Amino acid sequence: MAGSKEWASAEMLEAPNESFMRKIAVAFEQGDLRPLFDALDEQNVVWKSGSAGTGPFRFGGIFTRRAGVIEVTSSIASDYKISRFYPKEVISKGDIVWGLFDVDGEFMPTGKKSCEGHPFEFECAIRWRLHHGKIVEHQSFFDTDALFRQIHSEER
Repeated sequence: MAGSKEWASAEMLEAPNESFMRKIAVAFEQGDLRPLFDALDEQNVVWKSGSAGTGPFRFGGIFTRRAGVIEVTSSIASDYKISRFYPKEVISKGDIVWGLFDVDGEFMPTGKKSCEGHPFEFECAIRWRLHHGKIVEHQSFFDTDALFRQIHSEER
């Protein structure tokens, strides 16, 4: 559980929304999506990724409702094995929460699990809007070109 002890002592000083994001990130890093799904507003959540829906990533675009978020996270999990999702910084003001994360993992395209995967690492910014303690908006921002070059490198 990379990084969870580092922020645990600071958790008491954080706003509740910041602690909320960190706890979900730690569970996500461990492969536990239940805290994320439980934190979503059932009907009114909008999930936007850092890439367009017509781009090279299967998880691009806008997804709505809890079922849409389950769809996009399933798509991510089918090709990407996340080994590190470390919250470097989390800040909030009111119902808006921002997090900056270090993300490491391995890209293993669907249907090619027997081949060697492509390692990747990048920084990701995530913005949440909360309403009554539930996530109603999720946006992620990352360098899609750098990720694309890492996972499609012919040098490996």
